[in-house]
Amino acid sequence: MINIKRIILPEIIFLVMAALLLAPTPALTRVKTGIDVLAREHPEMVRGKKLALLTARTAIDSGLTHTIDRLARAAKVRLIVTGDSFFRETIPGEVPGEAYDALTSARVIEILDPLKRPKVDVFGDADLLVIDFQDIGIRYFKYLTLMAQFLDLAREASIPVLVLDRPNPINAVTVAGPVLEVGLRSRFGVYPIPLLHGMTIGELALYFNKVYGLGASLTVIGMEGYKRNMSWHDTGLHWVPPSDHIPEPDTSAFYAATGFIGEIGVFSTGVGTNRPFHYVLAPWIDGEMLAQRLERHRLPGVRFITAAEKPYYGLFSQRKATGIELVITDRLTFDPFLAGMAILKSLYELYPDRIPLSNAAAAEAIDTLLGSQKIRQNIISNRPLMETWSALQPDIATFNLKRREFMIYPE
Repeated sequence: MINIKRIILPEIIFLVMAALLLAPTPALTRVKTGIDVLAREHPEMVRGKKLALLTARTAIDSGLTHTIDRLARAAKVRLIVTGDSFFRETIPGEVPGEAYDALTSARVIEILDPLKRPKVDVFGDADLLVIDFQDIGIRYFKYLTLMAQFLDLAREASIPVLVLDRPNPINAVTVAGPVLEVGLRSRFGVYPIPLLHGMTIGELALYFNKVYGLGASLTVIGMEGYKRNMSWHDTGLHWVPPSDHIPEPDTSAFYAATGFIGEIGVFSTGVGTNRPFHYVLAPWIDGEMLAQRLERHRLPGVRFITAAEKPYYGLFSQRKATGIELVITDRLTFDPFLAGMAILKSLYELYPDRIPLSNAAAAEAIDTLLGSQKIRQNIISNRPLMETWSALQPDIATFNLKRREFMIYPE
């Protein structure tokens, strides 16, 4: 049996497979997520306990069993909190509006706005909070804000927290984009981390808990066989879409590149097509001209080709829209934020009258999602692309220095 290595740091325990940190990962090796490691190596951590669970439909083990059911074999699941509409059958409670999971009888609470913090008594008689969901690797994924809220809530309730770690589908290497400006905190992010954080949810929990003083009694159950540069395909894990518009694991990288562009409201990013976020489209875009302009930047890890799509729904529904498609050629050198910024800057240079970057509503939407006003302002001011990118690097370097302390997995 492979021995578990315990790395003891203040307030936390890393559970990491020592042998797998040292040995190369064979091409067909399957990654074991936190729930698998917990069930096989440390069932005593939950056995007989009364659990509160922050989770999503994405939290399945290597045998495709949901974490709710896996935990229910050894513990009493009292509370299930999710950031979406609940994904299983429920039965109504005696109080109007209350719902209970039909299989475990646990109370179900849906928190669709991650800034709506429940009261501390939400945990009832639970004596352990377990957190397990699949992240998408981008700061504005709402479950990251929910996790931060519940770490703080658990500290207030004096309940220990167990985070079951999962892979970053983009990779756990790429760190890019603006660090969130404090004045732009919102449901899309509350703590100053870059747009692409290059961490797993376990590492982020540790980071939030210590750097921002949340002070929860936190344990992270690490994965087996995971390396930072892995693609989702390398992990051998099944992908459960966290959203209808993130159907595949590689969609996350495209979403990081074009998601904020779609907030302007004048472009289709491919939502409503078979490949959401792979495109930037509008009936008035000259795709050939835009692709040529973008190709001149020679951005690492990505190419731009002309495209024409007719979305089934959404903006330009049932209309032909032209533009460009992003083609990722090297996922480890690809900087989604740089690519997205280059696209928006090129479009604004070509079609300034069609892109309302100075409109208050559009400005707020872009700035809030990116966590910075400077990107939009620099595009309006026609600042050079790489000047804007370079100005972000000192903040990213500072984040990377802090991040190293919480990195569980090897490159």
